[in-house]
Amino acid sequence: MSSGEKPVGEAGFVLPAVLAILVVLSAAAVTAALRLQTRTALATVRGDGVRLQGLADGIARLLAHGFVVERTYRMPRLDLPEDGSPIACPLPGGLTARIAVRDQGRLLDLNTTPRLALEEALRVLAVPDGDARTLAAEIVDFRDPDDITEPGGGAEVPQYRARGLADGPRNGPFVSADEIEQLPSMTPALAARLRPYVTVFNPGGQFDTTPLPGGASEPRPSPRLFLRIEVSVADAKGIRAGRSALVSTGPAPIGTGVVAWTQSVPPSEAKAPVARGACTRIVAVLEP
Repeated sequence: MSSGEKPVGEAGFVLPAVLAILVVLSAAAVTAALRLQTRTALATVRGDGVRLQGLADGIARLLAHGFVVERTYRMPRLDLPEDGSPIACPLPGGLTARIAVRDQGRLLDLNTTPRLALEEALRVLAVPDGDARTLAAEIVDFRDPDDITEPGGGAEVPQYRARGLADGPRNGPFVSADEIEQLPSMTPALAARLRPYVTVFNPGGQFDTTPLPGGASEPRPSPRLFLRIEVSVADAKGIRAGRSALVSTGPAPIGTGVVAWTQSVPPSEAKAPVARGACTRIVAVLEP
């Protein structure tokens, strides 16, 4: 065998080694391509989410400004229900905005409602009689400054400790309606039922039970001092973004009117009726 010839065994070894290297390189290329596609897809989703969030924020600010202006200058009201009923607005580009406005002046105020009125309202909200008495007492103990337990089921520090709760009552006003979840006798099911009907922004304390089964036959007047605006925007791909804004609409609005501003991404919801008047205003602002 001449010096330029390679042994058969060496050639048989080189070919599989080259194939193995090619396989590794191909796998690395495929992996890199998949990573690039994934990053591109995520960037697109993030971009869509940012765009939808901007739309939700803009619509919330537009409505907040509209409510403040209508009250300040006695202009016609926006064509929107104020009982929390959702409406839908078709937007340019195949987008849909879902809007719900709730007048806080018709809700049950956790800070200003007397105990007996709390019990009555909780019963109207389908809370069993015994639970209504207990929860009303716990609400009062949560907000009052003393350490004396309300008769008939209240809760101060010892009762919280007995339930294994590290924190006791605030002994001061509720800061947020979500704080009802901290009450010892509150269950997740009860909290979910009550949350749409309680507030800390109804200083008059008048709870309107008209739309509820067994409620009053005539609606109670509301000063419309605070409104909560919930806005969500969705595209055809199911990407959603949302905004919740609490707006001061009284005779002397607080600042620009926006008291609380929180991000909210609601789950997919059922179809809602279209409010043409309000939608026309929104679309007119969005269109170039």
